[in-house]
Amino acid sequence: MNVLQALIGDDEATLREFLHDFRVSATKITAELRAACSAGQATVAGVAAHKLKSSARSVGALALGELCEEMEQAGKVGDTEALAALLLRFEQEMAGVEHYLEDY
Repeated sequence: MNVLQALIGDDEATLREFLHDFRVSATKITAELRAACSAGQATVAGVAAHKLKSSARSVGALALGELCEEMEQAGKVGDTEALAALLLRFEQEMAGVEHYLEDY
């Protein structure tokens, strides 16, 4: 939360709105990422990971942002094996972020 507060301030309503928007967006992008990885569409997966990378970092989910960056790079080079392995780590990290954000 400190990362997000540094970016937008500590107004509770603004924080809740920002986090809500992140959760909605992250849910959609996560579905796109899963589908692309399942279909072996490395480039599409990389693009989806890129979309989530910055927003994850902005809400303070730095580990999630780093995983997205790794997935983005794997997608750029067409490494579907790396994407499959990273997806497992992504799923775990995303679950942790979602659990943390349940209180907001």
